[in-house]
Amino acid sequence: MYINFPLTKKKSIAIVPDRFALYRYPVFKAISNQLEPEIRVVIYADTSEDSTKVKIVNSDFCNDSLKDGGIRWRKIKSFYVKHVCVWQTGLIRLALLDDCRVIIYWGEANRLSTWVSATLARCVGKKVVFWTHGLYGNENIIKRVFRTWFYKLADVLLLYGEYGKKNLSRVGIPSNRMFVINNSLNVERQINIINKVDVADLQLLRNKFCPNFERLLIFVGRLEKSKRLDLLFYSLVRLKKQGIRTRAILIGTGSQEASLRSLAKALSILDSVIFWGECYDDDKVLPILSISDVCVSPGEVGLTAMHSLICGTPVITHNDFSEQMPEFEAIKPGKNGFFFRRGDVEDLTEKICDCFQAIDAGRITKKTCCEVIEKYYTPKYQKLIFYRAIFPLLFG
Repeated sequence: MYINFPLTKKKSIAIVPDRFALYRYPVFKAISNQLEPEIRVVIYADTSEDSTKVKIVNSDFCNDSLKDGGIRWRKIKSFYVKHVCVWQTGLIRLALLDDCRVIIYWGEANRLSTWVSATLARCVGKKVVFWTHGLYGNENIIKRVFRTWFYKLADVLLLYGEYGKKNLSRVGIPSNRMFVINNSLNVERQINIINKVDVADLQLLRNKFCPNFERLLIFVGRLEKSKRLDLLFYSLVRLKKQGIRTRAILIGTGSQEASLRSLAKALSILDSVIFWGECYDDDKVLPILSISDVCVSPGEVGLTAMHSLICGTPVITHNDFSEQMPEFEAIKPGKNGFFFRRGDVEDLTEKICDCFQAIDAGRITKKTCCEVIEKYYTPKYQKLIFYRAIFPLLFG
C-alpha cells in the first residue's frame, strides 16, 4: 500500500531514480529532512532489483512517517531492454498533472520516458533537473551530440564529478547551470562500525589473512572481466619475484570467478589469493578493508573507492578517466592512493610498491585517506549542494 501525500506545487520536488538503491537512502533521507517545513520531497522509483543486483531499499519505508525514518515514496515500474532502462511508468502524469514544482530525473539519455516527460514538464512551466554523470569523454561524435541535446533540456544539472562538468563545459553547457554533488554512502554509520571494532580484534583478523606478515591487497566488487583482476594477479607474481610477500583478498563473486581461480593456479599464486565470496554486510567488509594495506581496482573504480578511503585504506586504479566512474576524483595521488597506466602490469606493480613506501614513510595515513570522504562525499555535503542548486528553482 502506497501513501499519497498532499503536496504544495510551489515547493514540492520529485526525484526519479531508476531504482531506490539502499546506498542512496541516507542522501535521500537527508534531502527529505529539509528544515523548511513547506518543502516536500517525493521519490518515484521501482522497488524491484535489476540486473546489477544492487541492494534495494525495503519498500516498507514508504509507509513510515518521516520522523520514524520513512521517505515519501511512490512506486513506478522500470522497463529494460538488454539491461538498459528505457521507460519508467507514470512520468507523463508526473509532468502534466502532479503538483510538483521541480522534477529531478536520472540523466540517462537512452531513457525515452525522460525525454518525453522532461519536454512536457518544460512546456507546462515546471523546472527540470538531471542528476547525471555528464559526458565521459569517450563518446563518438554522434553520441556526444545526442547526449548534449539531452542535457540542454535541463534547467540544472547535478553532476557526480568535476570531470563530467569539464566535458559538458566544452560542449557549451553554462557553468552556472551545473553543480557537482559527488556521491555518498552512509558515512556516519561506516565510521561507527569501524570505531567499535577493538584494535586487538583487528590485529587478530590481520594475522588470520597474513600469518607470515605479508602485505595485504584487497578488491571489493563484482568479479567481472571489466574489473581486469588478471592485472592484479600478474602484479602479485612480479611482487613475489621482487621479494615482497603479498596476499590479495577478493570480496565478491561474478562470472569470472572460475577463470580467475584457474589463472591463480596457473601462475602458482593460489595460496596468495583469498576468494572471500559475495558479502554486502558492512559489519564484515569494513573491518577487512581497515586492516588491508591497499585497495586495488585495476578496472574502473566506483563506490569501492569511498568504502576503502573511509576505512583509511588507500586506493589504486587506472588513469584513463574517460573509462572511469566519477568516484576516481576522490583519489589524490601520493596522499590517499595512486593511478597507474591503464592495462600496464608493470606500472601497476610500481604503483603498489610506491603506495607501500608512502605508507611506511607516513605520507599516506588513515587521516589522509579519510579526510576527502568526510569533507566532500557525505549525505550532509550532498544535501548542501542539492539545495544550493534547487532553491533558486523552487523560489525563483
